[in-house]
Amino acid sequence: MRVGLIFTFLVISSSLLGQAVYMHSIKLKSGALKLASIKDTLRPDHLLFAFADDDTESWKYTSWTQELHWLASERNALVVSPDTKERELTWSEIESVMSHYKDSVSSLEKTEFMTLGSGVKYGCDLLSHGFKGLIISPSASFKSSTEIKVSSVGVIQTLGSEDALIVKDSLERLGHWVVHHQQFSSDCYYIDGYKEIYQAVFEAVDSIAHVVSNDSNYSAKTIVTNVLPDVIRQGKQVEINIQVMENGAYSLDLLDLSAKSVFHKEMYLGKGKHSLSFNTEDLDWGVYKVQLDGPKFLYKHKLMIRG
Repeated sequence: MRVGLIFTFLVISSSLLGQAVYMHSIKLKSGALKLASIKDTLRPDHLLFAFADDDTESWKYTSWTQELHWLASERNALVVSPDTKERELTWSEIESVMSHYKDSVSSLEKTEFMTLGSGVKYGCDLLSHGFKGLIISPSASFKSSTEIKVSSVGVIQTLGSEDALIVKDSLERLGHWVVHHQQFSSDCYYIDGYKEIYQAVFEAVDSIAHVVSNDSNYSAKTIVTNVLPDVIRQGKQVEINIQVMENGAYSLDLLDLSAKSVFHKEMYLGKGKHSLSFNTEDLDWGVYKVQLDGPKFLYKHKLMIRG
């Protein structure tokens, strides 16, 4: 879709790091779309879409962009915030915005996003097309395409944001890799005060994306995502987190030294993240083997139960 510049750049001066927010508008088939952007270098590495919360007046798209000046610097990104309070964007329109900036960044393939509140719906559009990002205090439902590219995302849950766990579970069941963080504050709008937390979550998302991008067969692999203890006290519960990449019948066994199963559970697991557990309260002290079996998947772990 052709994208044209409607009017000349306006500049909001900023004393912070000498950066400035640039306001402009692009022409789409459905009408003009206002945009604000900020960058720290002449040629940033990639785009970072910043979608504000449309349900409150806490941020306008311009002030939201200014608030994220540090993100432009930390991630060497061109931060772009569309004005979505007056209109909803389709995926094809988001693509048009990306095309508009193709000569302003080194790579569109590295495009990222950061959303606040209701902006989650646009972040999930980007996520389903293979782009990674950060979702803060989501407050709206979203629809994801049935045809998705698996990606990694951070979900920040603030006090009172019950929707965050719903979004997290939905994304995990779609097969995305989710880094979840509980922020013990109800003020999700004071972004600058929590930027170290957001940077740490973004770095975890980067690490997962790096592993995924360097493993061409990752989408076919079911994996256990937590580290089980080697030794556990009797009476404690053992929890196994599993990311299922192929639907099917799975079985969990705890085998003693004679290979006899002292705990057995069968279940059908769909694609996504699941949590399995068993209690050691009625088990004798000793050495056991945890075994989880499923389609193209076998996990074994030695476990000692002690008093």
